[in-house]
Amino acid sequence: MTDSSSKGVIKEGSIAQFMRKRTQLVGFSIERHKHTQYVAEFLDNALDAIETAHWKYKAFNNLSPQSPQVEYSVKPLNMNGARVKVTDISARLKELLEPLKPIINDEPLTLIIIQRVEKPEILPDDIQGSDIEMYSFEAFDNGVGMRPVDLEKYGIYLASSKAEKLKQTRGSQGFGAPSAFSDAQNTTGKPIVVVSKHIKERRGEASVFYTTGENTKKYSVPPTGVQVPFKHGTYVQLSYLNVKYVRSYADEYVRQTALLNSHVTIIFVDPNGDVAIYPRRVNQFPAEPVYTEPHPESTSIGDFQDLIRNTKHNKLIDFLTKSFCRIGGKRAKDIIENANKDLRYKLSPNSQVKKLSDEQINALYKAFISMKYPSPPVDTVVPVGKEVLQEVIKKHFNAEFVEATTRPPTSSKGLAFVVEAAIAYDPNNPALNDSGNTVLYRFTNRTPKLRDNSDCAIWKAASSVNWKNYKIDRGDNGLPKGPVKLFVNVSGPFVHVMFKAQSKQALAADDILVKEIKLALEELGRKLKAHIVKGEIETRKKQRAQTLLEHAKVFARSLVSIEETDPELKVKPTYEELYKNIEEMILSTERKTVQKERKQQKPRTKTKKPREKIKTETLDKSIPKLETKLEIKSEPTPENKSEAAPETIPTESLTQMAKT
Repeated sequence: MTDSSSKGVIKEGSIAQFMRKRTQLVGFSIERHKHTQYVAEFLDNALDAIETAHWKYKAFNNLSPQSPQVEYSVKPLNMNGARVKVTDISARLKELLEPLKPIINDEPLTLIIIQRVEKPEILPDDIQGSDIEMYSFEAFDNGVGMRPVDLEKYGIYLASSKAEKLKQTRGSQGFGAPSAFSDAQNTTGKPIVVVSKHIKERRGEASVFYTTGENTKKYSVPPTGVQVPFKHGTYVQLSYLNVKYVRSYADEYVRQTALLNSHVTIIFVDPNGDVAIYPRRVNQFPAEPVYTEPHPESTSIGDFQDLIRNTKHNKLIDFLTKSFCRIGGKRAKDIIENANKDLRYKLSPNSQVKKLSDEQINALYKAFISMKYPSPPVDTVVPVGKEVLQEVIKKHFNAEFVEATTRPPTSSKGLAFVVEAAIAYDPNNPALNDSGNTVLYRFTNRTPKLRDNSDCAIWKAASSVNWKNYKIDRGDNGLPKGPVKLFVNVSGPFVHVMFKAQSKQALAADDILVKEIKLALEELGRKLKAHIVKGEIETRKKQRAQTLLEHAKVFARSLVSIEETDPELKVKPTYEELYKNIEEMILSTERKTVQKERKQQKPRTKTKKPREKIKTETLDKSIPKLETKLEIKSEPTPENKSEAAPETIPTESLTQMAKT
């Protein structure tokens, strides 16, 4: 008799089985943020697809300098779950995209619609409550689309066009859409509808399917060729259960996404029927980020061993020079030479990679990581850009002061990244004065992050800045308090290895990353301080001029009294003439003083010009009693007691006044 225990007790599972029961790890838990997570997954994928269509196929090469005029309305969805047919899908696509017909093939465009639908009578045991609603979710983009062979893999865990090569993209893991499909099926039992047409295919393909625990698909409508009302793009429809939709979550994600992706028109329809349209604001796409081989500093011993096992190169020197960036022939030979110091069986540039022993691999890796390497190539990083960032924030917030900066590209853990930041300030703008709104806007690769604020490296860097040094109050959380908004975007493949969880809401603290963010914000703080100081100076000048003008009438009357007792004066101006001359003199003097102080605030150039001698003209001999300068002393404010100096009225103005 065979012992059943001899068969073993360890069973092999699948990633799909694991994730289908744990979709909350990716952000799909029953709460208000779940609506946002659905929007985030499909909006990010849409933007990546649109950019791919432009970069690879020049799909949007002739964009108008003007923003498109867009109007949109939508009818309720009436496709009936598992009984949906291809004809139903085609009809829905037609009514959905009909309002966008004039721009659908020429403008980079993405559309997201969430609608309340009738919820099922029986709810899952773990989803109960009167506030639970069922929602239909639809997403469309006119991006590159999917070929039939790729469409078969769409929705499978770890199946992604961006997972193999670490590149600056919004998504990379192959977890987002599959987790959304799992949550939709777990909560409603309804299938997923997908229609896609690749830019190089003659027709689109539609399918209706369920994903399974074996990480496969089960079709209720197998892939079927269809005619679609767009040249290229993808449409997804699903249903899910969640708590009642409220504003300031999903709609805020869309609003912030539009802020840093102004090269795409984004339309969002919420369950209340409100339509938010963010038209394209620029007519150029960002440059395409370049993929590069792994940098040695980002390669662990496990990565190194995997690369050796899977390499297609036979010779060791080819493996080193072609599998990594920043390793040339000379540096590869130095690595081999250093490795041989610890080996009995020596390596050579022509050694067969597949035949290396564990001892040789370990010695090779030890020499590999001990070398000094140049930083990773910076063309793997594409920032938004200072000018674009400044322009879109200025248009969006209409603030009196907006400044932006882009730091030079740098690297950490062998991966390149760049930090850019912006600041908006306006004491008279209600949108910036509302203390209940967000102060710090966090972005990675142009995508906003709305959760896990204090757990993110961006937040930690911003809260470590001493904002009081820049004339801004500091809140209890360390962030600025008052009419100010901060924006920080971290771009590059670096961010993909720095997320603290699968939900990708927070970056882990890295010394170099935190330092770069802090330097960017401090630079903006200095510029803001200069702006505030300039405003304070102008305010003081206006107040001083107003004070002088209030006493000008008394001064004019005094002059009239004096001239009446002076027999030598032949021409005696009236009170009105004297007052007008004094008023013009005060205002002219204040304008010149403000201009002079503005010039003094500008940074001095390195080249010094020789000073010119200033010639002064003597006063008319007929008025010897008048002084050449009249001092108008102002009371120094507490802020400038040390440097307060008496204001002077120019000789020319006094001469003219005296002659009059």
